[in-house]
Amino acid sequence: MKHWSYLASIFVICLLLVNCWMPTALPTHTPAGIDTRDDIADTEFVTDDDSSWVSPWHTARFPFDELIYSWQIQIPEKQGFRLYLQVTLTDQETSPWLYAGYWGDVDKITNRERPRFEHGYVAMDDLFLQKPGLAYRFKVVDEGKENLSQLPSLRVICINHNPEDEQKQEFQPPAKGWPRRSYVLDIPLRLQIDSQGTPRPSRCQSAAMASALQFFGQPLPLEDIIAWIYDTEYGYPGLWPRIIGFASQQGYEAYIERFQNWNDVLETLQQGKIILCSIRLPEGEHISPPYPDIGNHIVVLNGITKDGRVVVTDSALRHNNAGYLCQWLHEDFETAWFVKAGIAMVICPPEGFQPKMVREIPPFPRELPSGYKLR
Repeated sequence: MKHWSYLASIFVICLLLVNCWMPTALPTHTPAGIDTRDDIADTEFVTDDDSSWVSPWHTARFPFDELIYSWQIQIPEKQGFRLYLQVTLTDQETSPWLYAGYWGDVDKITNRERPRFEHGYVAMDDLFLQKPGLAYRFKVVDEGKENLSQLPSLRVICINHNPEDEQKQEFQPPAKGWPRRSYVLDIPLRLQIDSQGTPRPSRCQSAAMASALQFFGQPLPLEDIIAWIYDTEYGYPGLWPRIIGFASQQGYEAYIERFQNWNDVLETLQQGKIILCSIRLPEGEHISPPYPDIGNHIVVLNGITKDGRVVVTDSALRHNNAGYLCQWLHEDFETAWFVKAGIAMVICPPEGFQPKMVREIPPFPRELPSGYKLR
């Protein structure tokens, strides 16, 4: 009996050791499709005529049904450009040039309609295709009051939301479990209020940028950020390329990104980078979110905790400082962010920057359902 008792004890200890080294359970989210990234340097553009430049065709690694992009440039005063994109489809048909946005000092066209053609449309900053695309290129047109002295560089992400099985195996990285450590940046809360104390509703993207830059030691009035990020032509408060363009205009490296697992998120945060998440929470079955639903919204991602919480800075929660260190359960935040494609604007820190960390996270502030346990 002593022999069997001894063996049983060893067996239990082994199980405990194995459990300690096993990955934690995967999040409930299933990655949506596959994606690939590409950068178009400013030096790739060649002269098309006296006032425009065209990039070479870039062939995607797989057929895509969505294309998102961002630009980086520090444009001098009185200069400006318009950006256009063109795609080749799987049947070799080529789209017309589709309007992709403006930057700098250009004459605005108010009430601009979203560009469309037979097989797709640009939703202000995001190309959607009904017929898959194979390749793309961009055109920059000088429309400023002074001649354009430099060209933008671009980041492009192509997405296939319904890939073939062999494409999934080749291009989709394996899902990863929840990270084993907490990492939370102490990012200040900036509300949607200007320097005169006037509320500026629907300016979450500008407020998120204000929080990010203040974290980096560059506090700016909200109205100064709105002046760049607001799209006058569409009458829209903040498109993805314009958010990234403003960070670039301030001298920061920035780019558009798509996240689908938390280890990639953690790795980005540990590099000192700020992640502005594009979320949308539909009304429905959630566990315990900070609000029952919300439309298109931008929050700053402070970080994650090892027990399964996501911490953000949320300018929509202005009462009682609730937007500072606002907590989500990871399942709810995945519904709001990953299911909405996991799009984010990433802002890189200045050289030598030492981020301020949150050392102690308060308890989860809302009631949890019976039987639910943090990790």
